[in-house]
Amino acid sequence: MIKYLFLPLVCVLWAVGVSAQDNSVDSLYRDIRNARKADVNTANHLMLLLDAEGCTDSLVRFDRHTPTAAMLQTLHLAMAAHYYEQAASMTATLQAGREAERYARLNADTAIITEALAYQAVAASRMGRIDLALEATKEELRLDSLAADTANLSRAYNTLAGLSLQAGHHDDAKAYIRKAIDMERALPDSSHLSVRYGVAAEIYQKAGQTAQALAFAQRAYELDRAAGDEVKTARRLSQMADIYAAKGDHTQAEKLYLRSIDIVRQAGEQKTLAINLKQLGQLYLRQQQTARAQAVLHECEAICRATDNRYTLQQTCRLLAETCRRTNPAQAADYMDEALRLSDSLHTERADALAAELRQTQAHALERQDGNEDDSAPSPLLWTTLFLGISTLGLAYLLYRKNMASPTVPEVIETNPSSPGAVETNPTSPTDYTFLARVSELYESNLGRRRLSIDELASEMCMSRSQFTRRILSATGITASNYLNRLRLEKAQRLLKETQKSIGTIADECGFDDTPYFCNIFKKTFGVTPLQYRIMPQTSA
Repeated sequence: MIKYLFLPLVCVLWAVGVSAQDNSVDSLYRDIRNARKADVNTANHLMLLLDAEGCTDSLVRFDRHTPTAAMLQTLHLAMAAHYYEQAASMTATLQAGREAERYARLNADTAIITEALAYQAVAASRMGRIDLALEATKEELRLDSLAADTANLSRAYNTLAGLSLQAGHHDDAKAYIRKAIDMERALPDSSHLSVRYGVAAEIYQKAGQTAQALAFAQRAYELDRAAGDEVKTARRLSQMADIYAAKGDHTQAEKLYLRSIDIVRQAGEQKTLAINLKQLGQLYLRQQQTARAQAVLHECEAICRATDNRYTLQQTCRLLAETCRRTNPAQAADYMDEALRLSDSLHTERADALAAELRQTQAHALERQDGNEDDSAPSPLLWTTLFLGISTLGLAYLLYRKNMASPTVPEVIETNPSSPGAVETNPTSPTDYTFLARVSELYESNLGRRRLSIDELASEMCMSRSQFTRRILSATGITASNYLNRLRLEKAQRLLKETQKSIGTIADECGFDDTPYFCNIFKKTFGVTPLQYRIMPQTSA
């Protein structure tokens, strides 16, 4: 009789416990951060929400055996990715990255530490805190040096070169980029060498050494052209045009800008197109060709307004004010007023971000102080945990009595290395098989050059985005974002087993921009690092 009464009681307790929780990502993360510990159910709920949003590649599920430090490092890192991908707050990205690093150091997990540092660096850089970005990247470089990972070292030196350039330290920037180039050349597949040359060109141009800058830009252009990457080739043309303009060779600069504009216009790269038009308009102004300057700057203005590109719009308004300063002073004043408003807006956003960082730091200090003063007070999270624990025990007892108990395993991608490429999606019809095969073919064939977005894939399949995502969900049972992430990871499995390419090269070919991030996601998904997976023996089908 008791057991029949127990199940309704369990259901009531479960409902009370769940209803007491706020199911938003931010609120769940706030509860975990404030408690400085993670209830397994709350942690899994948060990871499921992040997974559903497509903000992370994580398919990790925790259980009661998961060490606390390992759980917290994963949660904080996932939230750093969430805030960064959503572009919601660079301050929140920085804070989450710091928390992830702290727990990863307790857990001695170097892969998580380096990824957390990478998030800190990019967030700090976007907030204008170059000092913090340099500090994080130098620590990342130290850890990569210990691991003797040449690909990651090349990337870290490249990042340091860019940050040093932002800080105005030209000599440091040149020294770092030379190291990055040397290390990239030493790799069997130096796929990022054009990027290294491009950064070198920018550094030497800012340092006033235009001959060396042009030589580096030309090398980058030749590599990208040989690789067949039209957009990157266009950017190299624009970079060379900038250098020729700095040298005073306006004719050659104009030719290169126009070639670059034609390429990006056809490719639909609106942001790059706006920048190139702005640069060409500036060149025409230097040559006092006002009418031509106005024509290209007005096109740039229209693109910036359509894409909400306020940074380039601010610069364009200043140039447009210059074009009509003599012929239409009133319009020139309007353009200058808008440029000033945009400048104030961008400045205010940065100031607000810095102020928010300070407030958050002070809040953390107060939370730690309150926690030390009264650690015995029960929290709503504790009551929820107790309810969930009682519910779990009750359900486990009933299932055990009915011989239905089964072990819980982490939800990972099960793939037989001897039959690579088969994502377990269980399509229900032949048309689903055909559809998924076409999606897989399109997506994977482009990974080596660039990762196609969901919108681009939908367009290739002659579908709207909503139709495409619904079809993926119907055929696979998972979101389009997660399905594409699985394709990337399974391609990585194949390359690890079938080639001797470096981990960094494989990460790049599978559409991962950051090698530590790829290693972390691979380990969380399959339970082993890419290197460990590579040396594992093949299993027979």
